[in-house]
Amino acid sequence: MNDASRAAVAFCRRPQDTAGAAGRVASVCFGFAAMMLAAMTALPAPASAAERSAMVIDANSGTVLYSSAADAARYPASLTKMMTLYMTFDLIEKGRLGYGDTIPITAQASAQPPSKLDLDPGDRISVRDAVRALVTKSANDIAVALAEHIGGSEANFARLMTKRARDIGMTKTTFKNASGLPNDEQVTTARDMLTLALRLQDDFPEHFKVFATRAFTYKGASHRNHNTLLYHYRGTDGIKTGYTRASGFNLVTSVHRDGRHLVAAVFGGHTAGSRNAEMRAILDRSFARASTRRTRARSPQLIAKPAPARRPPAEVAQALAPAPKPVPRIAAAAAAVAPAPRTVTPAAPPVQAAEPVRIAEPNIASRVSVARVRNVRLAAAGDGTIARQSDGAILPALSAGAPPGLQDDAGTAAPGRPPSTLHEQLANILAANRSDPAEAAAGAVAPAPRVAAVPDPTWRLRGPVDEPAARSTPAATRSGDYVIQIGAFDSETEAQRRLDAARGLARDVLAGAAPLTEPVAVGTRKLVRARFAGFDSSGATRACTELRRHSVDCMVARAR
Repeated sequence: MNDASRAAVAFCRRPQDTAGAAGRVASVCFGFAAMMLAAMTALPAPASAAERSAMVIDANSGTVLYSSAADAARYPASLTKMMTLYMTFDLIEKGRLGYGDTIPITAQASAQPPSKLDLDPGDRISVRDAVRALVTKSANDIAVALAEHIGGSEANFARLMTKRARDIGMTKTTFKNASGLPNDEQVTTARDMLTLALRLQDDFPEHFKVFATRAFTYKGASHRNHNTLLYHYRGTDGIKTGYTRASGFNLVTSVHRDGRHLVAAVFGGHTAGSRNAEMRAILDRSFARASTRRTRARSPQLIAKPAPARRPPAEVAQALAPAPKPVPRIAAAAAAVAPAPRTVTPAAPPVQAAEPVRIAEPNIASRVSVARVRNVRLAAAGDGTIARQSDGAILPALSAGAPPGLQDDAGTAAPGRPPSTLHEQLANILAANRSDPAEAAAGAVAPAPRVAAVPDPTWRLRGPVDEPAARSTPAATRSGDYVIQIGAFDSETEAQRRLDAARGLARDVLAGAAPLTEPVAVGTRKLVRARFAGFDSSGATRACTELRRHSVDCMVARAR
């Protein structure tokens, strides 16, 4: 009640001197009371459970068998963890995360409200146990820990979740956190969540089996799956429940029965029991019309996404199976399916996504002094090879007959101090250990492959953006007639800066790619394209997918 309202109430309560005055005051006060009552009744009622939404899809044919407000915006609650798990499975399939890896529990993760495992800051949990905790206990602290491990922060992970949701067709879904805890901007629809349920089954069929876990034991405590249809409805094989006061009781279910396969969603139940009863009713009605023949095509793969090398089903089942304490790391299984080892130069130490970015110093006995390298622009020659543009740029390669120190094509000494390159150091070592002077001389001046110098992106973490690169790493030679373009910019400097930043984000898949800057006229405007060259079709697709995961727009094109 504001000050004006209090004054009016006091005036109405004051005794009056005459009957006429009392009558006039009574009339005024009656009108005031009526207005107050109308204002109070116009206020919105306190939020209760969300309105009901439901949908059933025949997963064999793709036919919608039942729909009620399926495209209305709803709060997902803990159904959000379906997307958290989708992102986790994706990294496991790519070999960038393993079930035996452990992730840290931060103070932010530990502070999440229940439901949770109640781990303390500094504790660690295996990815295997984290996945099972999300499926059964719906642990909010573990969802945040996974998000921070994968995305660096929960906010960044939520942004990646939303982008992936758009990529797989969830057009009306926005994620703001990894757990499903209340956030007014985190919304979805019944149709979108069924899209996600189908993608989980299509993209990760072996990993999806974890959603059938009925109970999970961790540190002596047993956690029963909240999805009780696993116990009471024949053929149920997942997948997830959710509840907040604003969302009501939500459930997404997958059921296989007698050759039929249904996926269904119910949002806004008033109780878990009424939600489950409605789910059983719409499934019972839908089974009569469900197909026993699989005619639905697999969900379309993401644009520019290479077909993942599927892990053997036995390996995934073994990884998800309960393990004795302490949980051993699955080093042998990971090595069996991991990509071929990559050689990492001292200038580019590997950085785990789970921890804050720290650039480790190379473990060498003496410091190596490396020449500063100027930016290089390359262009595609007529024979399909990569050639230098005629703009005076220097290609850092050793010239035959070069004296100590790096030289350019004109024979002039490039900046640096002896020994200025790793090539020269190797030549000096070989020369010192050869008995034949002619052989030593030949080794010292043997020309190296002419490749573009790629500045080590980690230098940007040590100083301002405009600071010149203190180190550079020669890129390995690639072959292929595909390029990746990450944009067209107003200047050569900006294009080169974007190339350096992209390489820092996706060092593995861009290893050996040649960075190109290519002037182009768009109407009266002059732009500079930033590209990486030397890919085959699958390599370009894989690299572009990785860049998009880091929110770097890119496109794959055939080099002219």
